[in-house]
Amino acid sequence: MSKITISADHTADLGYLQKEYDIKTITMGVVIGDDVYRCSEVTHEQIFKAVEIDNLVPKTNAGLEIDYRELFEKATENGGSIIHYSISDKLSASHANARRAAVGLDRVYIVDSKKLSVGTGALAIKAKELVNAGKSAEEIVKTTTAMVEKVDVGFIVHDLKYLYRGGRVSGLKLLGANALKIRPSMIMSKDGRLVPDKKLKGDFAKAAREYIQYKISSNPNADKSVVYLARVAVNENLIQDMIDDLKSAGFEKVILLHVGATMTTHCGRSTVGIVIVNK
Repeated sequence: MSKITISADHTADLGYLQKEYDIKTITMGVVIGDDVYRCSEVTHEQIFKAVEIDNLVPKTNAGLEIDYRELFEKATENGGSIIHYSISDKLSASHANARRAAVGLDRVYIVDSKKLSVGTGALAIKAKELVNAGKSAEEIVKTTTAMVEKVDVGFIVHDLKYLYRGGRVSGLKLLGANALKIRPSMIMSKDGRLVPDKKLKGDFAKAAREYIQYKISSNPNADKSVVYLARVAVNENLIQDMIDDLKSAGFEKVILLHVGATMTTHCGRSTVGIVIVNK
């Protein structure tokens, strides 16, 4: 059987799982002031310094068509196939760039994850498991495309400062949220948009744990064999409490990952994301 390569945008935030599952990635760009970096080169601290000390507004760029083309051509030589999982088409031009890069090539499949961060990564991991199980590229695309609507991706942020500076919320909402000590949460809609979800109040640690309980109750049909937590600069004691909460709810394995530079640019410090896959 010809080799099937699985790839994803670097925004899938796979961390150590990328190497473990042999998933190829395409990096995005992060612009800080006059400097342009690959997202894989940027640390959280660089972003925090830019926003909180230098008063800059970092921006993100989509994956380049030329990078996708190079990956696709290499993966399909000698009869190979590649299945690529992109960040939601509603959030980035990356999906469109990948599709253009695939024009004229055979055995290249582009799947719009309609998710961000580890939500995209969860689909790529499932795809790799199906490769290892001997499934064909067509079967893998069909299974994972059907899986998209079963993946619940949400996250809670400490405040709206980074989202405000990135132009995703208004100044009025920022002031109101700060005055009321609201800890906003966001969710990916079915069509791949990032939309507001439940608002929690008070101490962030308390709100974060309440958010985890909210997500558990919102997914009664969850596959409890695994759940993903992704975080940016969150207290380790709080993370451990959330892991314990998830295990108490019956989740057998909690995979802990770091959110990468792209999402950090938009969400900032003290962000916790959770990805639950439903049956």
